[in-house]
This record gives sequence, structure tokens and C-alpha cells, in this order.
Amino acid sequence: MIIDKLVVGPLAVNCYILADEQTREGVVVDAGGEPERIARRVHELGVQVGQLICTHGHVDHVGAVEPLKRLLGVKFWIHQQDERYLAHTAETGRQFGMVNLENPTVDVYLQDGDTVVFGNQSLLVVETPGHTPGGIVLLGDGDAFVGDLVFAGSIGRTDLSGGDYGAMMASLEEKLLALPDHIRLHPGHGESTTVAIERRYNPFLRGLAVRR
Repeated sequence: MIIDKLVVGPLAVNCYILADEQTREGVVVDAGGEPERIARRVHELGVQVGQLICTHGHVDHVGAVEPLKRLLGVKFWIHQQDERYLAHTAETGRQFGMVNLENPTVDVYLQDGDTVVFGNQSLLVVETPGHTPGGIVLLGDGDAFVGDLVFAGSIGRTDLSGGDYGAMMASLEEKLLALPDHIRLHPGHGESTTVAIERRYNPFLRGLAVRR
């Protein structure tokens, strides 16, 4: 699978362009800003994007959704529980210097167990509430796109609207630590890591049971 990362927007969000190497069919994950740049990179890679997916509804992850929908001619997919944030995208964006944002409109609601298919590749939707009520992880063959659930050496914050510390710890324990050690974790901010590294070194995961 092609995994191409762009760091976009003033809050440095990782936007991932994923594609099947043979068919060049793909998806965009977490289009947080700079829609023209994302679209340009999609065309440079020769990818035909079928879905625009966000791991959660915070402004730094959805800021480029509406213009990118027009540029690429695609639909927007997100968990229904995070639709609550979308109506405030433009207003919230101004607080971070993100001007002229548009409030995204959802085309497809995702839920736990759904499968997103592009070419010969697929991503399993795993509900991981905590950072937001509708946060999801997209699990592929050896790779997981984890949004703001976990970072290299840290975890997502839960002090924002809709955040829930108990739900976050349950998601980390029951969903993240249930994954095999070799799975590569691609977060919404910062560098990629692996389950093995976070299991061993992430201080926020110490004391959590490993559920397989």
C-alpha cells in the first residue's frame, strides 16, 4: 500500500494519502488544511481518490474537507457521533488563524466494523472513543491510522468538548493494546511508531492490561 504523508495546517496535522499500488485507487485520511496542496499531491501520485475520511471531527482534521470534496469529486466519510463538531468548523478555525473555512457536510456515516475498500486494499473501521465520542482507527494490513488516539510517547487529550478520559483509557486498553506488536501506528500528529514501542515505552499505557 502506498502511504504518503503531508503535514498540513497551522496545527501540523498528518494528512495521509493511501492507495493501492496496482490500481492507484485510494483514499485521503484527515484533510486538515491546505486543500490545493493535498489535491496537487494526489494528482502527482496518479491516485484516483474514492473516499475522504476523517478519524474525528476536530477542526484541525476536517478543515480542508469541503474544498477538497470539490477538487477531487469525492464524498466525505466520518463517524456520526462526531458530526456535532462540523457545524462549528469555520467558527473554531478562526480561533487558530484558519480563515475562510467551510463547515463540512457528511455524505457517509462510518461505524464500527465497516470496511473501506480501495483497489486491492481495505481498512477496517474500529470505534475508539475518548478524544472525541466518534473517534475511529482505520486498521489495514500492518498499518493503523489512529488519529489522536495515541502518539509516539503520548495519547490524545480528553479535556476538550466531548472528551472522556475513561473512554479513552478503555479504547487504548481494549482496542490498541489488542493489536499485534508489529502494527505500525500512524497518528494525527508527529511521527509514526509501532504497537510494540508504545506498549513498552509509552508512560500512559503502563498498567493497562493486554487484551488479545
